[in-house]
Amino acid sequence: MSDSPPPANPDAGPAPGPSSTPPAPAPVPGAAPSATNPLRVIVRPLPKVVFFYLTWLAALVCALLPGEPGAVRGLVFMGVFFFNCLAISFDFNEERSVIFLLLFVAAIFGLLYFDILGSVGSWLTQLQPVMNRTFYWMFGAGFSFIYLFVWLNTRFNYWEFRPNEVVHRYGIFPKMKRYSTEDMRWEKSIPDILERILLGTGTITLTTPHERQPMVLDHVMGIGRIDDQIANILGVKAVVQREVS
Repeated sequence: MSDSPPPANPDAGPAPGPSSTPPAPAPVPGAAPSATNPLRVIVRPLPKVVFFYLTWLAALVCALLPGEPGAVRGLVFMGVFFFNCLAISFDFNEERSVIFLLLFVAAIFGLLYFDILGSVGSWLTQLQPVMNRTFYWMFGAGFSFIYLFVWLNTRFNYWEFRPNEVVHRYGIFPKMKRYSTEDMRWEKSIPDILERILLGTGTITLTTPHERQPMVLDHVMGIGRIDDQIANILGVKAVVQREVS
């Protein structure tokens, strides 16, 4: 007697076919924050004293070097210090930078032409600017405290860019002022090439028809990256508005 297959169950569904994973839905641009496209950007303007970091580092290096501080160490420190003073005294835009570079090269060629470059070097070595190790330590420690307070100030005074608003947070006891991004314009500028070379800083200027005066954010580090992130934030808003409409 041959075995016959059991009758099919009428309540059972169709036999499962080969397993397949349905394709995941395409992500909506700007739907959720990510590491590459965050939904907020923090901008922390800095004071000009941050450009004295070269002098601060020079003081610490002179204090840590072995041996008694001498005239060579003093000349190097004074040179770095005066270079920092020059960097914050003027805005070296494109025209001023070219003029300054041409004047510097002309001065070197002039000293070489009149054969007095060696005399100028001898005069500098005869100055003998000598500071002891305590001076360097006090100078470095003083700037360390200043930079600590600058860092603390940036924790309590910063700007936050979001797709629909820009928030200015300030004060130890949190205060804030909100600006709508509707009809807001921002401009990235690099008024000082030397400061851009030293710390990669620039200026962001915000204008809105709801405010009489523009909002200027000075000495923003990583100005190129920050500008791209702000563009992405406002781009997210544009994408969402197009999808909703």
